[in-house]
Amino acid sequence: MKFKEKLQESLKEIIPKDLLDKLPSGYAIIGDIAVFRYLNPEIDNYKKMIGEHLILIDPQVKIVVEQIDTVSPYRKPVIVHVAGEKRTKTTHKEFNTIFNIDLEKITFSPGNKNERNHLIQTVKDNEVICDMFACIGNLSLPIVVNKPSVRIYGVEWNQVAFDFLKQNIDVNKVSNRYFPIYGDNRNSTPKNFATRVLMGYFDVDYNQFRCAIDAIEKQGWIHYHSITPRDNLEQSIAIVEQARDGSRHKIKVKEIRLIKKFSPRLHHLCFDIFVEKY
Repeated sequence: MKFKEKLQESLKEIIPKDLLDKLPSGYAIIGDIAVFRYLNPEIDNYKKMIGEHLILIDPQVKIVVEQIDTVSPYRKPVIVHVAGEKRTKTTHKEFNTIFNIDLEKITFSPGNKNERNHLIQTVKDNEVICDMFACIGNLSLPIVVNKPSVRIYGVEWNQVAFDFLKQNIDVNKVSNRYFPIYGDNRNSTPKNFATRVLMGYFDVDYNQFRCAIDAIEKQGWIHYHSITPRDNLEQSIAIVEQARDGSRHKIKVKEIRLIKKFSPRLHHLCFDIFVEKY
């Protein structure tokens, strides 16, 4: 039985019949915290009850929260407590990797799990990777944990995220191969050293994309993430074409991958771009 059906069955005598269809159909789990996204306001009076039922249904969940927004260039989540213990710090484990995180301060998307696995499978031995938007190691930490010959340089400008990144590097025992850099990546990204650049942030500007190209040593990959209208790639492609027009290097989009559906009209895509320097 699906989660929504379980909720409907257990709450059918408590919640008005016309609201049963408004119940959430799923949730994300980060550590021992379940996260709802944008619950229907019509069921506001029943949110705590729904959260308590979720804790009973799913033994790995101790806390239930709702994420109602993401604000500021630091992508700070706006979290509302729903049920269970009143804390937002947790430890999430995935692909042999430990992430210490505070969900009230840092964005972490379980929906990117397949992308993390894709990178682990794609990265070759002895690569040198630049993560221009490292956050707490969201995309890059599982690579260095699972690829013992890889080195990573992670750039992050949010002090809170950077502190968690350093903590996660230590707890995963990869400080000899993961080198955190604090600062704005437009000024702090090293040049001419990487085989691969990760750009896991949606609002990349032209200068940042140029820094990604500059970070590539002789040839290598840029993984550029974007939120894009389902039937219109022009907006996301424009920054790539602008960089291509202003560069003497060969810059080619090799693949466009769907990471997840962001909304009915918007998709989270990753553009795999190959750069050859001349």
